[in-house]
Amino acid sequence: MKTVYNQQLNETVYYATSRSGVEVAIVPKPGFSTSVGSFGLGFGGNDIHFRNPQGQLVEVPYGSAHFLEHKLFEGKDKKVFDRFGELGADFNGGTGHRSTSYFFETAGRFQECLEVLLDFVQHPLITEERVAKEMGIIEQEVRMYEDMPMSRGATLLMKAFYHRHGLRISPAGTVETVRAIRAEHLQACHDAFYRPNRLKLGLAGDLDPDETMALVESYLDPAPEGGRDAQSHFPEEPESVAEKWLEEEFPISIPHVWMGWRDPRGCGPDPEAKAFRKLISSVVLELAFDESSYLHHDLYQRGVIDDNFGYYYSNDDDYGYGMLFGRSQNPEAFVEEIQQAAARFLHQDDSLERDWQRVRRGHWGMVVGGLQSPYQFAVWTMRGLLEQWDPFQIFHMLDSITPEQIRQRAREMLSPENFAVAVLRSS
Repeated sequence: MKTVYNQQLNETVYYATSRSGVEVAIVPKPGFSTSVGSFGLGFGGNDIHFRNPQGQLVEVPYGSAHFLEHKLFEGKDKKVFDRFGELGADFNGGTGHRSTSYFFETAGRFQECLEVLLDFVQHPLITEERVAKEMGIIEQEVRMYEDMPMSRGATLLMKAFYHRHGLRISPAGTVETVRAIRAEHLQACHDAFYRPNRLKLGLAGDLDPDETMALVESYLDPAPEGGRDAQSHFPEEPESVAEKWLEEEFPISIPHVWMGWRDPRGCGPDPEAKAFRKLISSVVLELAFDESSYLHHDLYQRGVIDDNFGYYYSNDDDYGYGMLFGRSQNPEAFVEEIQQAAARFLHQDDSLERDWQRVRRGHWGMVVGGLQSPYQFAVWTMRGLLEQWDPFQIFHMLDSITPEQIRQRAREMLSPENFAVAVLRSS
């Protein structure tokens, strides 16, 4: 095993690769009563065009990754939720645009929970009858997302940002794309992406690393023979935003507004570059619009924003964007106020260094606090395996960021040319 130790936290992560190719991170948390397993892979809603391990080109409908997640939940003989429930464990999963993950949390019977987790992910039973039976349930879930203002508005902003990127479609797909899904699509996805060398496992709790790794090995299948790693293909995306302003009518009392800045390009496949871009971009948004900032205080005091105002940044190899969201009876005036606030932030140099030190300490505290939880640590290490960074890398990045780097990133990120708006108007 390889170990990564952080002296400041006195925490160690043990890394190993199973004989079949699954990458594993084990975090011993002596004295903790709960143990957690997080299993994931880099396959999500955007992965609809790919070359499978046999070299064949495959196309599946949008929503296939999410549908496959549901089929795995169904299990072969008994529903997975029931199996974990009988063990007294919490369990769930989720599908994003580029990843899928499953996790359990238990206060006992860790070994049995681990066996269930590794079993159902490796051994699905996918038939046309089972797919048809689940179709209505998936459609209801898709309609639920479409009826949620937050989901609907965020997707509308992606349509403003991008011309043809998969971010324009929810990871769950649409009703039309879900209806096109067949058992052969789901089996093709599982055969291509749920292979041992693509699976990542994060485990945390009062665990012995060697004993735990031996358990993992006993529950994993041998690697399939032959074939290459599946490769997804994504459409070329112009660097300009697709639409400056998009609107839809929606049954709400107050208009909801999403706006933000799209990076013209992603930052490429380098893991460290992606992680740094995400961190420093999140810092820019926090310094400008977090509750502790002067601009947030001013906007709140003048009634421009309320407690529903928020922000976040997301990125990957081929995309990146910063998003703000809020509510206003006058969306045009609301957007104008936010744009003016962003412009003011770009010229606010006198307090940046002081504010950055405060925000840096806040990030330190947030990460350190999160890593005290076996659940957070297991998920954190699993994400690190997927994105190829170690769980303590963020501390080095936080300490290395300079005010000048923040200013430079803010000038790049908050460019009016990359700005777009999505509005849900009261119907």
